[in-house]
Amino acid sequence: MAVNLLPIILIHNGNSWYLPYTIFQLKKSNPNTPIYLIGDNTTNHYRTLLKHIPISSYENSTNLLNSVYFHKSSLGKDFEFPCISRWFILYAFMKEQNLSRCVYLDSDILVYSDLTEAQAKFPYHGMTWAGFSAHNNFIAEIGILEDFTNNIIDLYTNQFPEELLEKSLFHKIVTNKSKMNISDMTFFHDFNIRYPKSLLDISQPTMLGTFDRSIEDTRGYIGTKDGFKKVVWKSNKPFCIEIEQHKEIPFCTLHFQGRGKQILKAHFKAFSYSFFLFKTYNDLLMFLSRVIKRLR
Repeated sequence: MAVNLLPIILIHNGNSWYLPYTIFQLKKSNPNTPIYLIGDNTTNHYRTLLKHIPISSYENSTNLLNSVYFHKSSLGKDFEFPCISRWFILYAFMKEQNLSRCVYLDSDILVYSDLTEAQAKFPYHGMTWAGFSAHNNFIAEIGILEDFTNNIIDLYTNQFPEELLEKSLFHKIVTNKSKMNISDMTFFHDFNIRYPKSLLDISQPTMLGTFDRSIEDTRGYIGTKDGFKKVVWKSNKPFCIEIEQHKEIPFCTLHFQGRGKQILKAHFKAFSYSFFLFKTYNDLLMFLSRVIKRLR
């Protein structure tokens, strides 16, 4: 691995129809970069495209979190706990692989830019988030990720600095002063309170462009009738139109969370024969998995 290339890491449980799209798009925009998928046995076949790492190898990394975790969310624990525990898994993986930096991506992001080149243009930061969550997290120092996981434990065990409790979203939720869910977004909010110089918001437009909060989040941009950002294309690169001055802002990534997945295919720009073959094979595996599940 070349020293100057920024490793890209995804963590994804189970298989999904959209994974071939996001991974092929990622490989097209970052063709020489090492890409890791930490997943289970349903995604073993992706090892032909990238470095597949068994998530079971890092079960012990979440033991401390599991011992203090309590659920306070309208979403199920099966959804919320993995979202929080992935940061402990990521830290354990980076430490084991001796990676001092990386970029973590949610698996529902389409990438259109070279991420190593992008980070080189950032101002100093420890980690990044995009407006409200770290689905696009450029980790410049592994020590900051360690601080983040420690801060989660501090919040669950009442070790968060007392003088900051009034600002803590976690504290407001557990004391019923807020009706929001406890999620990993809660922990990034509170980490930013405790370490205000460690997180860089990359959803803010710069000369480089911007990283999408969510395709459904149209704040500041012209939207479609369906409630998504309006996207225009130049040389297979997406631009969204800023409302006030109608300026076209380049987007390095688009994030298709939630119902945004229904339009993900329309924004895919990495069609190839190998993609078609892999997608067909992936669809077949998912079909067989559903048949076997019904027969049991």
